[in-house]
Amino acid sequence: MSGTDVEQVLRKQRLRSLQAGSLLRVGVVVIMVGAMLIHTDPTRWPAQAVLLSAYAFTTIFALILVFSAAQPLLNDNRTLLVLALVDVVAVFGFKLLSPGGYIPLLVMALLPRMVAVELSLRRAAAVLGCSLLVFTASVLQDPVIAPRLGPAITALIVLVYGFVCGTALLVVIFRLRNVDEMAELTRSREELLGETMTASETERRQISESIHDGALQDVLAARRDIADFLKTAPAAPLEHALASLQEASRQLRAVTFELHPAVFDQVGLAAAVEKLASVTAERSGIVITTDADYPEANAVDPILFGVVRELLSNVTRHSGAGAASVKLEVTDGVARIDVADDGIGISGDAAARRLAQGHIGLASHRARVQAAGGTLTIVDEPVGAHLRVELPLRY
Repeated sequence: MSGTDVEQVLRKQRLRSLQAGSLLRVGVVVIMVGAMLIHTDPTRWPAQAVLLSAYAFTTIFALILVFSAAQPLLNDNRTLLVLALVDVVAVFGFKLLSPGGYIPLLVMALLPRMVAVELSLRRAAAVLGCSLLVFTASVLQDPVIAPRLGPAITALIVLVYGFVCGTALLVVIFRLRNVDEMAELTRSREELLGETMTASETERRQISESIHDGALQDVLAARRDIADFLKTAPAAPLEHALASLQEASRQLRAVTFELHPAVFDQVGLAAAVEKLASVTAERSGIVITTDADYPEANAVDPILFGVVRELLSNVTRHSGAGAASVKLEVTDGVARIDVADDGIGISGDAAARRLAQGHIGLASHRARVQAAGGTLTIVDEPVGAHLRVELPLRY
């Protein structure tokens, strides 16, 4: 199963299952101790004490781990299977050491909940099947329960326990089905995101090429003709026209670059970000520094460049800043962008107001980043604004 979101959800599910199972296991230990002291022959206490001591040690050890920083050590299917087998052995072992005890029999009904919730279907079926067999054997060989209840009631108890095990197995089946559906939705979302990215970049490229090959070439040709004419017959109006055409050509070059920079395809994202910062600084008068360390091209590059473009655009339009910085780096397979300025700053409430007023640029890029498994957050700073984008690379 792939997808960052799915893996995160699965890890959280395993951790919650381990935590819930650890708390439930504490209750089981307390009930078993009570059953040993109240309803068991004292001659059996030594054997029961040994079993309960080992089970209590496992319970406390697992409880400490799942609620501490070491929880990742337990967060896998193998750990869940081992703990499930420990539960089965401890509970059924205690039942075998407690003939005629009804409380140990009731504790056994907790096993399907304890052992099956987060296991794979095959492992859950195996553990629950073994539980049903051992439960049946323990009831039939008990010297008190079976003779006292009679064959009909005994068979009914076994059937009820089988129903409980079957219900637990259905929970596993439905959970796995939900996980598969979630994975399919994630894959569909990523495919849609890829198609949207491709269509958006294709449209930008086409517009950029259209401006570059059309209007910009006409402006450049007119500027060249006027410059050639001025060499032979200087005239002030034409000099003003030439200056206007030079400014128009500069702006058109900047627009074509921001739509789809050629350097983006040629030398990569880091150079494109540095060039974008330079163009933005020249146009806005804001001093923009860059620190770009991005080793190689990746499928998420168009998203990252689009976010930087939007953030720098917001700096020039809304911040009132005199200086800004852009930092691009990759750590542990995650690209991170930090754009900060010394302007008036921005809060979550201000961003919400801009969205309500129709400024959807930042919101749309945030949605795009989140759809790709990343985050776009506002970092609290005493002065100015600081926005951070973190996005896992695709391999």
